[in-house]
Amino acid sequence: MNNINETINKVNNKLKIGIIGLGRIGQVHLAALKTLKDVDVVAISDISPDLIKKTVEEYQIPNFYTDYRLLLHQKDIDAVWICSPTTYHFTQVKEALDNNKFVFCEKPLDAELSKIETLINSYSDLSLRLMVGFNRRFDPDFATVKKRLQEIGKPVIIKITSRDPFPPSAEYSRQSGGIYNDMSIHDLDMARFISGSEVEEVIAIGSKNYTEDIDTTLITLKFKNGIICNIDNSRKASYGYDQRLEVLGHDGMISAENKKITNVQFYSDSNIQSSVLEPFFLERYKQSYIEEAKEFITAIKEKKEFPSTANDALQASILANACGQSLEKKQMIFL
Repeated sequence: MNNINETINKVNNKLKIGIIGLGRIGQVHLAALKTLKDVDVVAISDISPDLIKKTVEEYQIPNFYTDYRLLLHQKDIDAVWICSPTTYHFTQVKEALDNNKFVFCEKPLDAELSKIETLINSYSDLSLRLMVGFNRRFDPDFATVKKRLQEIGKPVIIKITSRDPFPPSAEYSRQSGGIYNDMSIHDLDMARFISGSEVEEVIAIGSKNYTEDIDTTLITLKFKNGIICNIDNSRKASYGYDQRLEVLGHDGMISAENKKITNVQFYSDSNIQSSVLEPFFLERYKQSYIEEAKEFITAIKEKKEFPSTANDALQASILANACGQSLEKKQMIFL
């Protein structure tokens, strides 16, 4: 713990970061971090030499490794961003913590709930050392919905729509853990975040339309505070990346609508034309990754709990697993 306190004092200047995993999401986080003045990405790691070469050339990163353990042993690194496939998360998070690094890890922490519980039980100060990547909490529109909830009175219904523009590749599907652990988990976390409560009942139905895996699903959650939530997920929406949030309260309704490429609309005597939606999450949630990184840095400097913790990851994974159980058993799951 003394080493962690030394790191906190040191990052009041500039946070030195290493990134493990340079695939799609790793590149998203790297681009977000490079926009910030109070961080310095000093090392990267990936099993692909080609990805390392490309990234070093683009961002001029001074240290690079095919073995992530060498990055973890680099003493000047204060924090590590773990963006590798899910199967590596538990081991890499634990090793990073044991090397006295602050850790940001993409969701989920692990496909097995017992491993997430092991992490939580192994480190008494985990909420001060590990942040889990639920970037949608930091989307400016969704954050505004959360901030202004009190203006609509007691919330009673939450509706979340999340539809991808095209199905994932077969290879990605095999590694993703399925629609509930890969896609719906974001919306399950958002439902908890907005409701401020825990779920007591889960029911999910789904179908296969475009892939060998479930690619279309409806989820209904009942929270302990009485709020009911409906989540609508699809792996394919031909019209674009569909992301909407709506909350009905006793005194009103608040919603975050889709973002379009442009807000310009054309009106004539025969039709109204507007822009198509943002094509995918890379564009739609670009700012959320920047805001997420800012919150990570702020939490370290102010010595406060991270805004999305291992417990949040555990609860979201519990809900994702419950959705899978409900689908398989064709019945409501009580938590």
